[in-house]
Amino acid sequence: MGVIYDCKPPPPDEQHGRLVALRQLIARDIPCILWGEDALRFAHSVPTSLFDQQILVPDELLESAAAIIEEGRYNRVPSNGVYAEQFRPHNGAAAFPKAIRLQHSDIPDHEPYKLFPLPGYILLLPQSYYGLDVRSAARFQSLVPPLDASNAAILVPKYHTFLEGLVEIIMNSPAGYHHITSKLKHDVFISYLLLYRVKDDPNMPVPSHGSELSSVERDILSEIQTEDCAWFLHRQMWERRCVHLAEIIEYKRQKSIRNQEPLGQASLVRKGEFSSQKGPDAVHHQRIRRYSTSRAASEYMNRPSNSVPVFASSTDHSSPVHPRSRIAPHRSPVGGMLSMFQRLARRLI
Repeated sequence: MGVIYDCKPPPPDEQHGRLVALRQLIARDIPCILWGEDALRFAHSVPTSLFDQQILVPDELLESAAAIIEEGRYNRVPSNGVYAEQFRPHNGAAAFPKAIRLQHSDIPDHEPYKLFPLPGYILLLPQSYYGLDVRSAARFQSLVPPLDASNAAILVPKYHTFLEGLVEIIMNSPAGYHHITSKLKHDVFISYLLLYRVKDDPNMPVPSHGSELSSVERDILSEIQTEDCAWFLHRQMWERRCVHLAEIIEYKRQKSIRNQEPLGQASLVRKGEFSSQKGPDAVHHQRIRRYSTSRAASEYMNRPSNSVPVFASSTDHSSPVHPRSRIAPHRSPVGGMLSMFQRLARRLI
């Protein structure tokens, strides 16, 4: 394997120094989940840079959590537009309508790492955006050890939970429609998680569309516990690219028919789009089907690896792709992935 995979989380003292706000919330009886780049870096050894520290809290405690953090040196500020929609007809619309962003008063915009490892910005998000519930302890892991015991109550998503949450917000955007910019950014997170778990050998031929899944890819699918994520990941692994919006719409249409649910219901296809109405209790009402018993997932796992997938491919686009994707023969899959991530980041940030 190349040196790209030889990544370890930052030293425990550095992680501890960045988790101040989460410990403050825990001390005031507000459960919280470390999310975003911090969770990728600390828990899953993805060598990503750290930006706004994303923290998920129960929907009904969002304002309380913000008030506690504001007691320190953080103040509320407008969204920085990183997740603002850049595509018509919803240009400028927020991906996280109820998110609360806070800035440290001693960290200026032009020097965001002045007090590193303390985060310059914190982004508080409702847990329902990612279909998660802090009470589902089995879906999370701890940073202790190696971190100090004072961090024991901070929840961090397990590998399968992280993927399931990312797929949830892509397929059921809290914006109420398909938020393309949000999808592109969350596609990057999914690709990171797959890249650093599958660890393709850049010296080996790039697998083609429809080629047999690797043993690691099959292991990943076997761990997934939600039906939507099982379909999404199998689709992405099969096609060796990100799942297209048209495929998501068609999947949701077929799912609504299969479940005999009215098309007018929230979170189902509606005139080419789906509406997602999320609130404090949304996570308790969503159907989470165990992967081992999921009808759709069982079909995917039992299908021969060289059989034709359920949905036809749509036209490729330039969003990030699964590490084992179709890349020009003279480029390694790893190099191609990183190049695409860099181009996407320059375009969207």
